[in-house]
Amino acid sequence: MAKKKSGLGSRRYVGTFLAVVLVLLVACTKEKEEPSASVPTDCQQFLDNYFGAWKSKDLATLQALSFYLSPADRSRLPEGSLELWRESKNKLVAENFERVTRDFGDFKGYNVLRAKTTTISPQDQPAANMMGSGVHTELVCKAKFSKKHDAHVGLHLIKETEGSQYIVAAWNFQAAP
Repeated sequence: MAKKKSGLGSRRYVGTFLAVVLVLLVACTKEKEEPSASVPTDCQQFLDNYFGAWKSKDLATLQALSFYLSPADRSRLPEGSLELWRESKNKLVAENFERVTRDFGDFKGYNVLRAKTTTISPQDQPAANMMGSGVHTELVCKAKFSKKHDAHVGLHLIKETEGSQYIVAAWNFQAAP
């Protein structure tokens, strides 16, 4: 006469098997951090200051660090209009900050995915006239936010001389793929 097997032993194996599968699924799907790209020290300091202002919601610092206007462009502005330009760019920075915060949530952190630095000399007239002479650094950063967890931030930074500070010449935010 054959003994009837207890369902308890086979259930234990099934439970153990499911637990192992669950652990493997969690381990395999865990988000992998992408390695940070290397950036010059002064650029890293700028990024820490810039993204620190995002994190602390320091709009005045973001306004001070944003929107480059080359000496050539400044010289072409009609007298007295530089202050109007500053006011309009500060308004634009505030509107963009509010939109990004509304769409993505509070800023949590960042890492640099790609960086490319190019120096444009004043003698390179076409490029210098179009973009401004100086050190140009193009970056793609992965930023973490509270609502939509990841966004790619494209930054075009410029500093006019080797010893001057970086400023944001252009930027964009988009949800990470």
